[in-house]
Amino acid sequence: MSRRFIAGARCQGCASEDTLYFDSNSTSDVVMCVDCGFTEARPVTVAVATSSEAVEIVPLKFPMT
Repeated sequence: MSRRFIAGARCQGCASEDTLYFDSNSTSDVVMCVDCGFTEARPVTVAVATSSEAVEIVPLKFPMT
């Protein structure tokens, strides 16, 4: 188990600063508060936009002066 504290972060449960740490498990990433025990789990996998969902980027052309 590895714990990394998040500097400057405020807990959503008790609003204390510098009490949150990041705990990396095999199934999910968990943020926990030392003071109140607040936990928030985030999934490890991230959804990536497919080509049909991607936005086309059009280059802008400026007049030369």
